[in-house]
Amino acid sequence: MAENQYNTEEYAWSDIKVVMLGREVTGIRAVKYGSKWEKTPGYAAGNEPRFMERKNKSYSCEIKLLQSELEAIITAAGGDPLSIPPFDVVIAFVPQVGLPVVTDVVKRAEFDNFEKDSKQGDGSHEITMGIQCLKIQYNTVK
Repeated sequence: MAENQYNTEEYAWSDIKVVMLGREVTGIRAVKYGSKWEKTPGYAAGNEPRFMERKNKSYSCEIKLLQSELEAIITAAGGDPLSIPPFDVVIAFVPQVGLPVVTDVVKRAEFDNFEKDSKQGDGSHEITMGIQCLKIQYNTVK
């Protein structure tokens, strides 16, 4: 009987490199991004769906930063990070061994919201930055 072969390698948080606004973001605590394509069943004769209606695509992104990283962005932006012109966010998964490098690009991103929050007992401060974008390109480097 053949022995099962298992891949024990997996991408990890320590493999992620994020670059935006011309520099690697070292004060990042989390990144989340994704795509959505609005699809609904289409109807014609009868009462059963006949086809799938494909409507609008949309994209979402948010990053969680340490406050020091946000302050660096504010300084570089000259004040309001919500006024920064569109930029790309490059997210690269660079594993130490075994797996290929995967690079995703959030295109024409703009910050659309953030909130500073602090309370007693906090160690470091994390700020979630909401991002609107026009496209996400997945696995752009082969």
